[in-house]
Amino acid sequence: MSALATTQAAMHDWLRHGDPAIAARVEGPLVAHRLRIHADAYRLRLIEVLANDYPVTAALLDEDRFDDAALGYLQAHPSTHPSVRHFGRGFAGWLQQAPAMPRHLHELARFEWLQGEVFDAADAAPLTLDAIASLPAGAWPSLRLHLQPAVRFITLACNAPALVEAHAQGRRLPALRRVPGAHWLLWRVDGDAHWRRLDADEAALLQAVFAGETFGDLCERATDFHAHDGPLRAASVLKRWLADGLLAIDPPAPTHD
Repeated sequence: MSALATTQAAMHDWLRHGDPAIAARVEGPLVAHRLRIHADAYRLRLIEVLANDYPVTAALLDEDRFDDAALGYLQAHPSTHPSVRHFGRGFAGWLQQAPAMPRHLHELARFEWLQGEVFDAADAAPLTLDAIASLPAGAWPSLRLHLQPAVRFITLACNAPALVEAHAQGRRLPALRRVPGAHWLLWRVDGDAHWRRLDADEAALLQAVFAGETFGDLCERATDFHAHDGPLRAASVLKRWLADGLLAIDPPAPTHD
């Protein structure tokens, strides 16, 4: 290991565990004080990153409580990626296991994280109604649709979207509370994240698209909800998906974090 790599590893151990070995590699006075400045700056920066990724979660908790949660998460999940954008990926899961956190807080955090994913996702050429309408009738049963890279799904048993909307509008946050479970869709329009609640049949059809099923399969699934007009319902939701810009011309390219 090179001298630089050894020093970097020692600094890492100091930041993570307070290992004093790095002190021998630091020249000049007030070594402990200067090291403490670096350690504090490291932690404060990552707390700030979490607060930016989860602003509504942070607002729901008081500042001290959120800072404590962020420090607990940092200790359990130290940053491992060159970009801090990925640091908070596991925060919602950590909150779910953390003691004394408000019920459903992890769902709110998960909803916020998906907003970030929707915002950051790659662009893809949208599938248009004209392109679909030009297909011959015989092509429809085997047609496979592709969702935009920015499309996300989540099932919530709380009113997280209401809190996010209130925060965005500068209103007082309502209480985080349990509501009947529902499926939610998130997607991007003109650079902004949008979301809406899904009916059970549309949620099932979108999941089928995600799984690679054909339009013929979608019509059969729709019949499970609408015995007499399943294909008509499938065509109706397809038209809405096209209007919302949920569909892409080509399958999404694989991503690598």
